[in-house]
Parts: sequence; structure tokens; C-alpha cells
Amino acid sequence: MEHLTQKEFKKMIFSSYEKIEREKEQINKINVFPVPDQDTGNNLAATLKGIKQAIENRDFNDLEEFSQAALNGALAFAQGNAGVIYTGFLSGFLPCLDKNSTDAKKLALAFEKGEEKARQSIQNPVEGTILDVIEAAAETIKKESAKETDIIILFRKAIEKAQQALLATREKMEIFRKANVVDAGGLGFLMILESYLDVLEEEKPIVAKAMAGEAVKPSEQIKRFVQILVNRYEVVALIEEPKLSDEEIKEKLNRLGNSLVLVRHGNKMKIHIHTDYPDEVKKVINTAGKILNLREEDMAKEVAGEESVRKVSIGIVTEDVTALLPKIIEKYQIELAFAKYDWSAGENLPGENIYQKMREADKQGIKAFPKTSQAAPKSYLDAYEKQLNKFDKILCITITSKLSGCYNSAKQAETMVKEPQRIFVFDSLTAAAGQALLVLRAIELIQEQREISEVIKELKNLIPKTHLYIIFDDPKWIEAGGRVTKSQAKWIGRMKKLRFHPLMAIKNGLIAKAGIVWAKDMAEALFKKISKESQKARKQGKTIRVVINHADNINDAEKLKKMLKQKLKAEVSFISLAPAVICAQAGPGTLLAAWQEI
Repeated sequence: MEHLTQKEFKKMIFSSYEKIEREKEQINKINVFPVPDQDTGNNLAATLKGIKQAIENRDFNDLEEFSQAALNGALAFAQGNAGVIYTGFLSGFLPCLDKNSTDAKKLALAFEKGEEKARQSIQNPVEGTILDVIEAAAETIKKESAKETDIIILFRKAIEKAQQALLATREKMEIFRKANVVDAGGLGFLMILESYLDVLEEEKPIVAKAMAGEAVKPSEQIKRFVQILVNRYEVVALIEEPKLSDEEIKEKLNRLGNSLVLVRHGNKMKIHIHTDYPDEVKKVINTAGKILNLREEDMAKEVAGEESVRKVSIGIVTEDVTALLPKIIEKYQIELAFAKYDWSAGENLPGENIYQKMREADKQGIKAFPKTSQAAPKSYLDAYEKQLNKFDKILCITITSKLSGCYNSAKQAETMVKEPQRIFVFDSLTAAAGQALLVLRAIELIQEQREISEVIKELKNLIPKTHLYIIFDDPKWIEAGGRVTKSQAKWIGRMKKLRFHPLMAIKNGLIAKAGIVWAKDMAEALFKKISKESQKARKQGKTIRVVINHADNINDAEKLKKMLKQKLKAEVSFISLAPAVICAQAGPGTLLAAWQEI
């Protein structure tokens, strides 16, 4: 066989998962390094299962597309030291494959790059581990491919050398000599290579079977001895869009533990560490990028045979007032309760949204404008029941109770479910973009596997650090809604013509004055306000996160976003159409921005 195609690689992945799943207990029982938690086989099986699920039942145009899907699966599901190191290997190996088929020389290059990436992923690589087995296979294939084109023969020779390297690990580390075992991760990698060969040969050769039996033989005579865990917890996380370099992340995490492994591919990074300070580690990971998933394990409990993985199942309910983007709602399985507005006069008016309809109503001289009301208890009840079928506990984040009855509706609905102790209603004391910021932080905390009490405590601490500003385009709308008198509206109009923009804010749950800013337009006024108020946090090296809402004023919203990102290096989570329950009274053109230090 001189070429490998997508068909063979798919079978190789499936075969490797089946073999590791079948033999994982053999790997588990010789797992004494870096900690004796007997889970290396489980972690490799979980990693390979993730890859399998990412590629099965899918058709790919070429090996490049196949490789990308396989890598995404590895990054998402990689567990444990060995699982993340193997993912590091794949991050070098898979991108080297030719689009359509791979020959011996390309395979050699792929193994070489895979070995490099696996070694680079480890902060402090040592001899006598899975790296030795990977290196032996890579060097053998590289050497033999210079004269041999048959890929089956290359794999046979690579497995032979990998077998020798694995047996040598027992002599390279004192801990392996004491326990009379080889490296568990190395054994797992050897089994993966053997599974590849199983696929490529029509019949398994006797020599390969003998190697497999001989490799696991040392595990049958394990010598038990007391081992002290250097660090108690294992934290494994997948982050998106890393903000720091690999070296910066390593520097921040290295002081917090050991067994640090980092694998970066595209805009994603997998992080593995053993630590006694899991909360500190999570803080660093949170500042390093957006957490997609995180797993925390108490290895002391695992060694003792107790439940070790922290499992948190919390669903979120909030109102449509947050104006979250549909992709956020879908991705994090958020359920909404819906506030109401009544405006029969605007039903048949042209316009893509309520604010365009309001402008049209004004042109036609229609004086009746929307009337808003809180979400009904039934709306929350429906959301709760959906979430209770999927999650153990429900966190409902409501608009400020000082401006709306939504909190009361949410509490009433809580009494209507069969298990009200599973519902936790939280008063955000803010609204719209500010409320959205608290929801986003709750998502992150849940991704970090925080318990519900921890999430609520953190959100309470964030309320005074969450700032929402509102700026009106034309005061005639708030005059029409009865919020200001005619003379006050005229005064605001004159001020705006002179480029003095009055701002409102939500403070302690209530609408309050937020000063007057001189600026050429509303976007600049909000930028100046946020720039001034966030100066102290930014000087302390903190990032500010911003959400922007607009009442059919996308141009100013985009302008504000650009200024915040370029001049303040702010993280602008999203821009969305402002909720009607807030801005139907403020009127078309209104701009809202909320910021929070993170």
C-alpha cells in the first residue's frame, strides 16, 4: 500500500477508538505518572470518541476538510494529560496530509510535525513518557521512508521501535521501576499505532499481536506503593480566540501547578494543568480567552474511588429584554420569557421593526404609541418547564425589580413548578444591555463548572460594576410618553443642537441622570462617558466588556463599537436591536451601551 486516502484514515480513527475503549482498563491500571489516578485509558478513550463523533456520518470533500473536523473533535473532547498530548500530536500530524491521498514521504513529515507539536505542547517534557514512544515512531518512519514506499511496512517497523521505546520507559523513571510498569500514555499511543496497522492489513500479522501482548505484560505484576499527589486538582479547558500568547499563558499558569499542556489550533486552545489552586487557574483561563468548556477533577477523590469530576447542570432563563443574539440563545440553550407591548395603531404600518413603525406613525400624525407591560408568570413557567427537562437547576436573571414587575412574575412562576427548590430567581437591578452582560458572565461561570451559589455570589458582586447608559435621539418621544414635560423636552432639544448630550443611566435599579457630555454625536458622547468611567479599571490592566443596543440606529452603534475596540481595546460582545419594553418610550434612534470590567 503506497497511499492512504480519506477512507483509510476514517477507518483508522474508528479502529483506534474501538481498541482503546476495549483495552482502557489495561492502560488505567498501570497509570502511576504524573499522578496515580488510574484514568489514562478513560481519558484517551474519551478523546478518541470525540474525534470519532466529529467525523462519523459525514462526507468530506478532501483530507484537509476531514483533518479540520477531526482536530475540532479532539480539541473539544480531549481529557487528561495523555489525551491533550495526543491532541497536540494530531495538531501537527493532520495538517500535513495531502488533500486527496498521502504517500510514505508525506506520512513521515506528518509524524515528524506531530512529534514536534506534542513536545512543544508540554511545559516541562521529561524522558520516559509518551513522548519517547511518539518520537521513536516518528524517527523510524522518517528514516525508513527514504527507501521504503509501502506504508504497511513503515507502520510495522515504527511499531517495533515504539514497542522498544515503551519498554525502555520503565527504566528511565524511578516511579515506573518501583511500580514495575511502563508509561500508560505511551502504551495507549502504541495501541493506537497498532489499531492503524490492523486497518491497513487484511489479516493481523503474528508479530503485531505478539507486540501488543508483550507491551501490556508488565501491567500484570504492578507493585503498589504510596504516592503523594503533588497537586490535587486537574483542570482541562477549551478556550476560543486566545488573547494571550502561549508563552504568556504558560507563564501565568506555571506558578499554579504542574503537568501543564497547551495545544493551539486555529482560534482554539486546549489547556491542561494539575493544581492546588483551581479557582486561580480558572481566573487565568477566563482572562486568556472565551471558555467553551471546562472540566475540574479532584484527583484525590478519584484515587480513592469516589466521584471526582465536578458536574454542574444549570440552565438559564431570562427575558427578551436582554436582546441577546439568536446564536447565543441557541448555543447556550437559553429560554426566554416575553415582555409585552400593545400598539394596535401600528400593526399595519410599514417597517421592519417597531422603531421604523413609530417613525412612520409620527409622519402620519398618529399620536398613540406602544404601551408596554411585564412578562406574565405563564411565560416564565413555560421557560422553567423546558429547562427543568434539560438541567438540574435553573437560574432566572430578571430585569430590575425597581422598574418592572418581571421579577415578581418570575417568583410567582417559581411557586407553580413541582420542584421550586431547583429554581433560583436573580434580580439584575439593571436592564437591556446591562442585563445581557450579567447573562454572559453567568454563561462563563457555568462553563467553568461553578455551583449555583457561586454563580449568584459572583453576579451580585458584579451588579455595582455593571454600568448602563442611555442617550436619546429626539426628546419628543420621551415627551409623548409622559416622561418629561414639553418645556423640558424643548430644553433637551436645544442642548443637543449645541452638541451637549444629556445621558441617563440605571443606578441601583432605578433610572437616574448620568450627566451631560459635549460631543459631535451620540456615539462619541457614549464613548467619552465609557472612556472616562472605565479609566481606573483599564489602568489596573482590566479589560472592559461592552454590549450595545440601538433603536434602529445601527450606524451610531457600529461607530461606537469601532471607537471602543480601537481606542479602549474593549471587548464588544455584540450589537443588537434594543428591546421595545425599554426603548418604545425612549423612541427611535436611542442608543444604549453597558460596560463591565472583566
